[in-house]
Amino acid sequence: MSDAAVVLRWLVLYGAFLVAALPIARLLFPSAPDDGAGFAIPIATVVVTMVAFYVGQFSFGPWTALVSVAALVALGAVGHRLAQRRGLADYDWNRVAGAFAVFTVGFGFVLALRSMNPVMSGWGGEKFLHTGLLNAVLRAEALPPEDMWYAGKPVRYYYGLPVFNAVGAFFTNTSVEYVHNVALAGYFGTLVVGAYSLCGWMTRDRGYSRRLGGALGVFFVAFAGNAVTIVRFALGQLPRDLAVKWGRAAFNLNRSDYPQILFEQSSLSSWGWWDTRYVVEGTLQEFPLYSFVKADMHGHTVTTGFLVLSAALAYAYVQAPMTARKRRAGLLFGGLGTVAGYFGVTNTWSLPSAVGMAWLAVVYAGPHPATLVPGRVGERVQAVAPNRDESRRSLVLAEAWRTVLAAVVAAGVGVVGYVLASPFLLASVPPNDGIGLLPPRTTAAGVLLIYGALFALFAMYLFTRLSAVEDSSATDVAKALGAVAVVVGIGALVGDLGAIVVLLPVVAGAWLAMRFRESAGFEAMLVVGGIGLVLAMELVHAKVHPFELARWNTTLKVAIQGWVFCGLAAGPIATILVGDVRDSAPSLAEIRQSSAAIAMTAVSVVLAVVLVSSALFAPLVVATDVVEPYQDGVEPSLDGYAQHRADHPQEVAAMEWFEDEVSETQSVLWMERETGTPPFVEKPGLSRGWQNPVSTLTGLPTVAGWFHETGYRGDAPYYQRVDDVGIIYETNNARSRAVLLDKHDVQYVWVGPLEREEYDVGSLESDPGIEAAYRNEAVTIYEVHHDELVNQSTEISSSP
Repeated sequence: MSDAAVVLRWLVLYGAFLVAALPIARLLFPSAPDDGAGFAIPIATVVVTMVAFYVGQFSFGPWTALVSVAALVALGAVGHRLAQRRGLADYDWNRVAGAFAVFTVGFGFVLALRSMNPVMSGWGGEKFLHTGLLNAVLRAEALPPEDMWYAGKPVRYYYGLPVFNAVGAFFTNTSVEYVHNVALAGYFGTLVVGAYSLCGWMTRDRGYSRRLGGALGVFFVAFAGNAVTIVRFALGQLPRDLAVKWGRAAFNLNRSDYPQILFEQSSLSSWGWWDTRYVVEGTLQEFPLYSFVKADMHGHTVTTGFLVLSAALAYAYVQAPMTARKRRAGLLFGGLGTVAGYFGVTNTWSLPSAVGMAWLAVVYAGPHPATLVPGRVGERVQAVAPNRDESRRSLVLAEAWRTVLAAVVAAGVGVVGYVLASPFLLASVPPNDGIGLLPPRTTAAGVLLIYGALFALFAMYLFTRLSAVEDSSATDVAKALGAVAVVVGIGALVGDLGAIVVLLPVVAGAWLAMRFRESAGFEAMLVVGGIGLVLAMELVHAKVHPFELARWNTTLKVAIQGWVFCGLAAGPIATILVGDVRDSAPSLAEIRQSSAAIAMTAVSVVLAVVLVSSALFAPLVVATDVVEPYQDGVEPSLDGYAQHRADHPQEVAAMEWFEDEVSETQSVLWMERETGTPPFVEKPGLSRGWQNPVSTLTGLPTVAGWFHETGYRGDAPYYQRVDDVGIIYETNNARSRAVLLDKHDVQYVWVGPLEREEYDVGSLESDPGIEAAYRNEAVTIYEVHHDELVNQSTEISSSP
């Protein structure tokens, strides 16, 4: 199978998904300028994933893929009939094609990145984890799949994403070594087209350029980077002593390789993208492009496009009139509730964000939350608070009651999401110790190094909501700059409370603008959501593995969500500011003559700085990860296993024999897969790299896999298995080995270079019931016949 054939098949699949889901998108987003086409692919993905997830609880395989896609087609057909009845079936196919073209741009961008380094590596991330999960799902007879790194037990990790990827692999008949790279590209395309559609829709509704708004939305959401990159390069322009003195804040404060890392990251010749997320000690704060360049199939990375879908549903709710009560309820509980359920099985960390979007939308929308309740009951609920126009006190009480009721509604959305995801949440969610309060916090410098460009943009936006650009004087600008300086100055003085001091005024200002300024729109609500998530990381954290690093996983999973919502706000905001400056004084001469010249200059300077500082990361990545390898003669490929075949030919050959030996081929129409999951033993992966390659690249379950299992099973159970594996390999007591082989139902024992390096491997073949089934220069595979093993009730005289 050629790379081009794989890409073409997946593009056809995504195009078919778009067309199938278009009627549903049209019904959900009737006022969207592209007929909702920008949201059709994520809608299709949600439908296919959830149907395959539910059906797969009983039986999983090619037939499950057929059923899930058939359900999408059926739902689309019903949606088309409804659209016809409502006069919404007149799709603008040019706009639809345009949406698919935007998706293809994002899809192609990640394919270009991955084509220069397609390997499913065990280093620098968790591609081995996600490759193993995909292989395990492809082999599964039912969900959840058996854990490839913990034989005999189901996975305790998000398996919704590999379920969808498996459906795509079945339908396109794609060999597993290609699936990760091409599916990752599909998720990025979903993010790009969603951002373009939503931001273009928002700016069009505000009377500004749809194309510019969409393009800037894509930039800020999908291609922008944090501010630390340009700061580090600026430090490199300072005298060496000054750079070392002031540069430590731009890196984890306790880095042992400082200042060497400073010199590397401030030079074009040695810059690398990996360290961009390491700014604040004890945290991993990524943005979407970084995560997709890192290219793990993490839920927090690839579900970013569905955060955009949740924001679009919130925007559709905001636009719905009070009289459309059923539509409003449907968007909340049917739309956002379903997206919350999708997050529950793919990235539970995002489930609260969908609930939060529902809460903010109900607060912000014109209709009172009580109007979701029909009849007099709703009127009585609304009447609990006084009329907001009676007095300032009444206004405060009415707003508070509105906010509380919105929270109640949002809780209902959360309940829907939890119920939809309950098969996973009740059985397979990784263990945790709940929520912790007041974790280690971030200084003002730390938060500004990451989010400084967005902070500047939002501060300028809030200023222009209070005083229009054309009406602003030099005094107004001076007051605004002074306010920002005071906030930042106080933040710098209060140590690790600095981030809270800097972020809280932005959230409060955006909330007030959202509720009380007609010049503010839905973008202000998104600022509340995005900056609110960044602020939340300073106040709460999830108590999850690794427990000794309180914010490690919380920041990794939440920061990117905050970035997505901030980016969705930043695109329209930048478009609005550009339009306001242009409308205030269309020519340079008029700017000079205008009384608002300083305000227009200030806005223009902020926009320029924000765009330049945010834009640096993407071209650097393209230069280092695409252009340089191509110039060095690297042949483009999407085969994630090719490097393994080149580096470990004997081991891969043994794996291929092993798979053929233990698998049965299941064929349904044009779709095929290998089934069978006999437990086997290989060396446990106590570090990253080429560890547990057999279970990872085949999906066959090994007794003890990567050390990640400590986070899913606990330290004691995992290391007990590690000890058992050591005894199986090293003992010369046939009875002891037989006991453990029976305990874990081991059918095969793999002895390759890793095992010989780690263990003093005993004479396995001399034990009754164990025979060599395969040999090559590097690997011997032993088959275990349990009915022939040493009688475990009989004492065996042998050395320990």
